[in-house]
Amino acid sequence: MTRPHLALALAAAFTLGACQSLPWSKAGAPESAAPPEAALPIAVTTPEPAPMPESAACAVLASRDWSAWVNRMPGPGLQPKIHVVGQVDVRTGGYTFDWQEGPLDRSARPALRLKLVPRAPDGMATQAITPMAVAYEAPALAAGYSRVIISCGSTTLAEITEITDAF
Repeated sequence: MTRPHLALALAAAFTLGACQSLPWSKAGAPESAAPPEAALPIAVTTPEPAPMPESAACAVLASRDWSAWVNRMPGPGLQPKIHVVGQVDVRTGGYTFDWQEGPLDRSARPALRLKLVPRAPDGMATQAITPMAVAYEAPALAAGYSRVIISCGSTTLAEITEITDAF
């Protein structure tokens, strides 16, 4: 003796079970079907702003007392040198500074472009705003300079228009 309602329920369960598959189950899914990740809703998030590149940021908080001069008589057999000095304030002690020279323009008295590149200390340092002296010295590439432009990152720290000749 068969029970028609039980047989009908079992047949329906097998039929529905064969048509359905769970997203994490690979059994019964055709190979051409999209991966289960594609079936899930996609969450849209706003990307975080990219950190400011080191070239655009500058560790120098303030600067002052900039001066420039050309030493016309460095000694026998030596080439004249340009000197640029100033003072900068940084967040901690222990900074070191490098200089990058920019291009000279083609005028008779070109402008010298210098970029100050601060290097943060590796170890322990004083946690206070610290004034530090910076100096640049290099052979003079021109007979004279119209100005010296000093930048750090994307900030112009100073523009020196009075460059004296020291004899």
